[in-house]
Amino acid sequence: MSGPLPLAEVTPAYPGEPVGPEAQPPSRALTRLARIGWVAGALVLSLGTAGIVTGMSRSPADGSRPELTWAADQAVAPGLAAAADKLTDLTGEVNQLGEFGRDAIADLVNRDTTQLNAAIASGTTQVAKISADTAAIRVALVTLPVIGTADETAIGAAERQRYDAITVALSTTADLETSWVELTTGSSVATALTKDLADHDTYAGQAVRLGSTAKYAQARAALIKAKAALASAATRRDALANTVDVSILSQWIDRNAAFDTAAATLYKLLEASPHKVTPAIQAAFAALSVAKQNLPPDTRGLEVILDDLARGGLNQAVITIEDAKNSLATAVALIQAASPSTGP
Repeated sequence: MSGPLPLAEVTPAYPGEPVGPEAQPPSRALTRLARIGWVAGALVLSLGTAGIVTGMSRSPADGSRPELTWAADQAVAPGLAAAADKLTDLTGEVNQLGEFGRDAIADLVNRDTTQLNAAIASGTTQVAKISADTAAIRVALVTLPVIGTADETAIGAAERQRYDAITVALSTTADLETSWVELTTGSSVATALTKDLADHDTYAGQAVRLGSTAKYAQARAALIKAKAALASAATRRDALANTVDVSILSQWIDRNAAFDTAAATLYKLLEASPHKVTPAIQAAFAALSVAKQNLPPDTRGLEVILDDLARGGLNQAVITIEDAKNSLATAVALIQAASPSTGP
């Protein structure tokens, strides 16, 4: 039979849809399988995307895996923050120690023995406190979770950087006790040296006054004490020679020793011949006059000597303390600048 086809037979079907009487609706089983396939594909796609995001979130420089270390980072963060706070306090303690050191040097130059001893005592107490607080921070760091393991990647790069900064800063306090002992020892030597020189001047002055009143035997006895004080000063001078320039001190000792010898010689001759001026007495007078002219006119030489001592070992000890303080301050700044982990 000829003629136009029915409208249904010429209507185009959707792609993949059978045309004609053989087209049948899909079964329920096929529909379920299709849906499962789409869900599986979506899961695969989402997992792949997550991997890309994770890879992008890692630092290409340190190879860290924040998504793997986040829990450990959160566990150590409070302890690191507490250690950083204690490190700030430790910086203040070291700064105070530096002030005690500078006070000790000033008191030494001013020959203020009372204040010098007070500064040394305060510094010694401060050193003990610094040592105790440093040890406490070390113990707190060791007991942090995960830190004690051999795996350095157990925590994130930021936390590891903070931890390392704290431990390095703590190491700078190791030499403080030794430096303070050196400062104390140097101050003690300088104080004793100052006393020796002062004692010499006292006894030598007594000898001159006694000799001027013809008390020659007593004058010679005073000179023996003056020479003993000067000999003690020379011994201390020799102990400092390896670390401090003692050239001025040596000149001071030598010139005073020459005066003491000349005075003792004259008084002995005068005691033997109190009523007659012999040629030997005249020569002794001349030698004493030369020795007197060579003596320092005032105590400014002593101040130079003490300044040399202060600029020697004592100054180096204070410099060591200042270096430790600066290292601690730098570490604190670095720790404060580091951002702790906020999430996986």
